[in-house]
Amino acid sequence: MAEITPAGDVVGEQYALLLFEETIGRKGRTATIADAESDIAFPKNNVFVDISGVGVLARRGLNVMNYLACNAPLEQLEFDCDVDLFKFLINYASRNHQQLVKSLRETQKTSVVVMRERPDGQGGNPEFVSIPLVGLVGVANGRVYFKFDPAIRKLHKDPRGYTFLSLRTTSSFKSSFAHALYEKLKSIAYRGSPTEWLTLQEARVWLDAKDSKYMDEFKEFRRVALGVAVQQINELSDLYVEYETKNVPGSKKISHIRFVFREQEGAMVVQSMHQTEARKTIYDTLRGEFGIGAVDFQAITANSEKYTPERLQAAIDFVRHRMANHGRGKKVQFPGRLFMKALEEGWTVPTAELAADAVVKPAPAVVPKAPRAVAKRASSEEGPQTEALRREFELAGEEGFRQYLKCDARQRTDLWASFTRTAHFRVLRAQLQLDKDQVPYEQLVTSERLRQSFGKHVLDAQKKAAKKPNASTQAELGLG
Repeated sequence: MAEITPAGDVVGEQYALLLFEETIGRKGRTATIADAESDIAFPKNNVFVDISGVGVLARRGLNVMNYLACNAPLEQLEFDCDVDLFKFLINYASRNHQQLVKSLRETQKTSVVVMRERPDGQGGNPEFVSIPLVGLVGVANGRVYFKFDPAIRKLHKDPRGYTFLSLRTTSSFKSSFAHALYEKLKSIAYRGSPTEWLTLQEARVWLDAKDSKYMDEFKEFRRVALGVAVQQINELSDLYVEYETKNVPGSKKISHIRFVFREQEGAMVVQSMHQTEARKTIYDTLRGEFGIGAVDFQAITANSEKYTPERLQAAIDFVRHRMANHGRGKKVQFPGRLFMKALEEGWTVPTAELAADAVVKPAPAVVPKAPRAVAKRASSEEGPQTEALRREFELAGEEGFRQYLKCDARQRTDLWASFTRTAHFRVLRAQLQLDKDQVPYEQLVTSERLRQSFGKHVLDAQKKAAKKPNASTQAELGLG
């Protein structure tokens, strides 16, 4: 198998890994993202929403692949992920890897079809091209591998026509009909409710039930697909959905259906930006103009109730005002960082400054887009909550490494051996080319990621051992 380049979105991967380890530590080895106390939101191109012919596990897998790829560099085509982390993210607790492999192969059935009419004067059928959503897939050495076509990667990075989705919610659906209908409704939610009137065939396409001939009759369609989908969406998501029907004139036969939906706080609240035109404009501003990165977006979406569109817009106005009037004070070098601070503190443009501006009447300022270098650095800045979590992790890691240095040779060996059995080590091993049978002393000193991750493991092992004062040395270290 060809060498796989480590995932480009290291921050996103680390966030998912920390969520994985926290949940597993709290709920046990069979825990999945459905048991997590936090969420992962990601943008999904609306072209990818209209897929068909695949089961619910394959749909979950495609979303996880999308999440891992959406913020990686455009030129990166190949990705890999620890198999336990991948199973956690798709809400799959079974040890049956045959079903996992089957679902991964199933993802290769999905494709994007682009059709184009022939030029005027030329008859014949339209031209078309079909591009698989994912190409190579595989499971080997405890990792899941997948590769995208360059055209698909361009759609991952296309800022137009996307929908913010939650991995925790989409991975909770047990029915592919619910999964398909939910994503479709989210992708058109900015148009408002209700939807347009759909023929039964069109409604079946929305639920990915068009190939089931026995559902041609509305009665069977409602029993097998529609009722199941609506029930699961209402129980598990942030949408509450109902539907209305219309009969054939002069008949009791149902010919059309439309969906009426509204936001709700269900059992699995989606912590994401709601798909409205206002939210889309805000996202484009934060990503393009201020250079906001993935970590800050996760901090925003995780607090969507607090960070309302009005509060987001107020912070945007504050930053723009400071950038347009930097002659009065220090120039704004990192608008993304200033925006997150303004958002957290609830800053607004002072009315006194607005009054002064009205008197001076300066020429309208052209708001510059963040330079690439600035945007790159700003994208690495962390939101306030994530920054605090990361700082806590770093301090614990350094303290744990100091404790490791105080251990004798036997204890050090046992601690390293237990660390190599964790999912965190498997991710680091793939990225840092580590040997699990030999302690990389030099890299423990020079690599902060490795040192702090190992140190955090040591500290957790010691805390666990403290609860068992009468156990053996190995058990005291949490290695039994």
